[in-house]
Amino acid sequence: MIGLADNELLRFVLGMYGLLLILGPVLLRVQFRWTCKLDPRIVPLETLPENVRSFMSPRTPQIAALGFEPVGYVAITPMVGKTSSYMALFSNPKTREWADVSVIISGATLRGYMEFITHCSDTLQVDTNNAPLAPVLFPSSGYHVFRFPQIQDAATLYRAHRRLAQEKTGAAAAKLPPAGQEMAELKRRLERYGPQQQRRGYMYFDQGESCYRLTWKGAILGGWRSIWPFSKIRNWRMEQQGASVLRELGLAR
Repeated sequence: MIGLADNELLRFVLGMYGLLLILGPVLLRVQFRWTCKLDPRIVPLETLPENVRSFMSPRTPQIAALGFEPVGYVAITPMVGKTSSYMALFSNPKTREWADVSVIISGATLRGYMEFITHCSDTLQVDTNNAPLAPVLFPSSGYHVFRFPQIQDAATLYRAHRRLAQEKTGAAAAKLPPAGQEMAELKRRLERYGPQQQRRGYMYFDQGESCYRLTWKGAILGGWRSIWPFSKIRNWRMEQQGASVLRELGLAR
């Protein structure tokens, strides 16, 4: 009797998991909307939510100490669903690089990270960050994105970025927008994401709703990426790949 009960339970669990693998992508495709028109705005620090300020406050001085100049605190139109996005944006006129502390809030969950960006063109960019989770969505073609969740200080993250940027960009010159044009350039870069994903077959433009939605290809891959154990495996793999790169750079701890 115990063996029979165990078999019934196993079949039930496997059946529910199989249903999740089917329904997850379906629900994601139905619900997902990527805003095609974004409006990043410089806002006063005191207007940011308290938990956003608490995340940014110990990290922004670290970036400023590396020679980056503050551009401002940025609030970004929700890109997906009811998420809220904020950014402390910096630029370095000498190296022509961007840096930021980004925070995304979805419901009661806050996720944030630091990143450094060397942008040479719309097809060549190096982004080094310490985001804690592997992304569900898809990278842009031509972008080299390195994630090191094990690095918590800006100085070490920046040393890794400088070496990776030199390796990946070669003789290509980094570009910064003219002073005062940072928001226009940020808006342009953010709004490229939907068309880039459309060209790769992950999204399509819904003219009726004026937004980008997931194709079945994008929904299936994105949905499965977020389901256990795939999400755990992807996070583990991201950390292992990051550790391997850090060892090659001589920055492993």
